[in-house]
Amino acid sequence: MLLLKFKHFIKSDDAAWITFIHGAGGSSTIWHKQVKVLKEHFNLLLIDLRGHGMSNDLPVNNDYSLNVVVDEVVEVIQHLKLKKSHFIGVSLGTIIITKISDLYPKIVDKVILSGAITSFSTRTLFLLRTAQAIKGFTPNIILYRLFALIIMPSKEHRVSRRVFINEAKKIKNKAFKNWLRLLPDIKRTIDDISKLKLSKPTLFISGIEDYLFVRQIEEYVKDKSNCFLQKVNNSGHIVNIDQHKIFNNFTLRFLK
Repeated sequence: MLLLKFKHFIKSDDAAWITFIHGAGGSSTIWHKQVKVLKEHFNLLLIDLRGHGMSNDLPVNNDYSLNVVVDEVVEVIQHLKLKKSHFIGVSLGTIIITKISDLYPKIVDKVILSGAITSFSTRTLFLLRTAQAIKGFTPNIILYRLFALIIMPSKEHRVSRRVFINEAKKIKNKAFKNWLRLLPDIKRTIDDISKLKLSKPTLFISGIEDYLFVRQIEEYVKDKSNCFLQKVNNSGHIVNIDQHKIFNNFTLRFLK
């Protein structure tokens, strides 16, 4: 198995680690505002998922699955001989981290889930299934722009939209289509996540304008004593870009 590409920043041998997992269509570059601040306090590991960012040259085959994604991320952590790490993820990255926390609990310390997906509303499922149905005859760039406008519609989200579209354009056509094929697998995983009692201290950071997902997160955390939700004004799905200073402050307070 080919190793996913990654970057890491070392503060010291005894500093705690943070592992960052981006979402579908993104890359490790979305964390640059976090790297500037957090590298002064932690060792940082930024991983690019297969077909994304620095891992753009790694093929995404027809039999790719979410379990394989999880195993590939864990393989990087084992390659670096990390015994334990905090994890920060956004969007699809939050699903991957939750699955890692369930399957590999010994390597997980605290967890921060931004723009988390804990369930799919009827509207979200309709949008994703429509994308699947038209992917064969619609140029990828049209789908990227459509996704960006639906998920991040407000003027406050324009930087996040631009970053998403610019990163998504770098994904090869076959890789993009095979990531879309993971939708049923992702849906099953989310259904399982909704039943999990998360064992690790978990902070959810969500924009108040994350229209597709924030209400489900509010319901999800109600009966979970080790889960906390911070909602951020003037922010949508990608809080770490929309309101990076607030995101960084929440992160430092939770992890320090």
